[in-house]
Amino acid sequence: MLKIIIFGIVIVLLCLAGLGIYKITKPHRSVAGAETAATITAEKLYTEFAQAEDKANAKWVGKVIEVSGVISSVSEAENYISISLATSGQGGINCSFSRKEMGAADKFKKGDPITIKGKCTGFLMDVNMVDCVTLK
Repeated sequence: MLKIIIFGIVIVLLCLAGLGIYKITKPHRSVAGAETAATITAEKLYTEFAQAEDKANAKWVGKVIEVSGVISSVSEAENYISISLATSGQGGINCSFSRKEMGAADKFKKGDPITIKGKCTGFLMDVNMVDCVTLK
């Protein structure tokens, strides 16, 4: 009877280890093929977060959205490119791109109109979006 219990525990541990390895090594899912929850302007999105952050968090965080606006800045880090969209408030929309998804950042210039699709992660001086792709 003890052997059966030990065997069952070993099988459960092996299954959990396999699930953990799968979760760690599974490929990154791009939002390019994901269904868009809404299309909104950068100004409207920022205003919603600035006026009522709790309501905006419930409405937008974790959702894939398309945001249209004008580029206020482009910056590069090691594997990421960040594009900020201008708003009339003190902050903006910060969109993070993987260098693999985007290529060269020099094709984007301050003042250019753009539409970006990404996953909203919340508000911290700026509205933050990750896993972004450009649409226009």
